Amino acid sequence: MAKTNKNSLRLDADFTEDNVGFALESFLAILSFPCFRFSIEPFSRGRERWLGADARLKGNMVGFKPFYMQFKRPSAYPDASTAKIIDDRKSWKLPVAPHTLYFKLREKRSSHKDYQHNILYRLRQRLVKRQLGDAAYVCPLFLDRSDYRFHVHVAGLLRWLYFWRCVPWERKDTLIHSSSGTVRYNAIPVMQEHVSIPPHDKVTSAKHSYSFTKDGTHLFFHSPLSLPEGSDTLANFLTGIVGNPQSDDGFISPEKAQGMLREIFSSAEGEDRDNLLPDDFPRNTEDGIASWLHWGDYLKTEHQIEQFALVRWAD
Repeated sequence: MAKTNKNSLRLDADFTEDNVGFALESFLAILSFPCFRFSIEPFSRGRERWLGADARLKGNMVGFKPFYMQFKRPSAYPDASTAKIIDDRKSWKLPVAPHTLYFKLREKRSSHKDYQHNILYRLRQRLVKRQLGDAAYVCPLFLDRSDYRFHVHVAGLLRWLYFWRCVPWERKDTLIHSSSGTVRYNAIPVMQEHVSIPPHDKVTSAKHSYSFTKDGTHLFFHSPLSLPEGSDTLANFLTGIVGNPQSDDGFISPEKAQGMLREIFSSAEGEDRDNLLPDDFPRNTEDGIASWLHWGDYLKTEHQIEQFALVRWAD
């Protein structure tokens, strides 16, 4: 059950951010489409393995689209609370009943040059500018671990056998539009039960929160900066990244992977000047896929940002 804070009316989810990451990674791993030759893959490897990236990735990959998620766990205040979260929303005439869900930004460690929020923001800006991918916070709309486990992990496992028929989920035409090839993740209920929030502006402290209703709408950013454009479901976030997977648009080929990594995440004129790649990031390899996997491991270890990729496979 959700944990009630003894000193306030606040409810805290009884699971961790790592639980969210594990549940969604497990779910996405089985959400492959063998008839359409693409899948969603966790895209990171530890430093000790970066020179020996999977032969499967090297030999069978046609291209990939990177995207990033920072998983959050929600807390909540009931509408009767006098917490600032509730007061802020009431002052903007935003709904608070029966309760408001929210999460805080992550503080930076002493070894970090910037806040995790700003790293996620800069990742998104550079990918969206090149139409290569996206980045967002992803937060479940549940406070209770047992409810969350049922809706994500169990729901995915119960449908795993359908993939042996080369048909994702119960009906192919429910998930993949037959004429355009567009994937409709909103046909999967569990994808609708996570809110997706793009980092909308840079911050100079971590003393900010995002709040939203129990169905993931009416987003508010608790900061003097500005209101964000709005939240969306994880389903629509993934649909936007995937687009038409049968098209070559937006995919990075293995041959161009090394150069694109440097182009996207090194400092560039007209963008934020700071280099997102760490100073000691290996430069003496021609294996672009291995470098991307190492980059994913760095983001996960240093900033708890998970790198995924939509991968197109060879016939």
